[in-house]
Amino acid sequence: MKKIIVTMLMMAFFATLTNAQGVYFGVKGGLNNTKLNTDMEGVILDSDYGWFLGPTLRIDILPFLGVQGSAFYSQNQSKLNGVKIKQKSVIIPLDARLNIPVNDETGIFLSAGPQFGFNTGEDDYNIFGSNSGEARDNIHNTFQLKKSMFSWNFGAGLSLTKNIEFGFVYSVALAKTGEIKDLKKEDKAKARGWQASATIYF
Repeated sequence: MKKIIVTMLMMAFFATLTNAQGVYFGVKGGLNNTKLNTDMEGVILDSDYGWFLGPTLRIDILPFLGVQGSAFYSQNQSKLNGVKIKQKSVIIPLDARLNIPVNDETGIFLSAGPQFGFNTGEDDYNIFGSNSGEARDNIHNTFQLKKSMFSWNFGAGLSLTKNIEFGFVYSVALAKTGEIKDLKKEDKAKARGWQASATIYF
């Protein structure tokens, strides 16, 4: 079902090309900082840094209104009980943009929209036992990342020229990012974090 929704949103996104005033293709990348949140007692939560990089497409439908879609390879990290959870994934943010020009070259922008993620790396970590940090087949005493993620992004940024932008995004998971399991109970975990990025348009 999630793949169908992603496909429909991408079709609607590219359909706006017909009426667009400006189309800009580029590369976007930067740093992220992620923290997993859970209500389970006895789990120590810490944030950690990662990175992301990939192509981006911006479409200005009107001078002040546009949309932007990207496809990033991302490595974001967090810590549970001191164990580094390294999530490798492909993420696809689809944002609406409000462009506020300052002059012909510079301006600021606000953005918001959904983000879809698909895990491509390790998804099972032992965060309770003596072998903490090692992947294991037993589902007990582990943290398991979900195969797909769904988040909502809120962003703002600065356009220095028509070809260079800097941005900041705060991302909140709307569905569980993973599950913490022990011998007696289990609990969901959701990720929150920020991204700092630079974009170069060709």
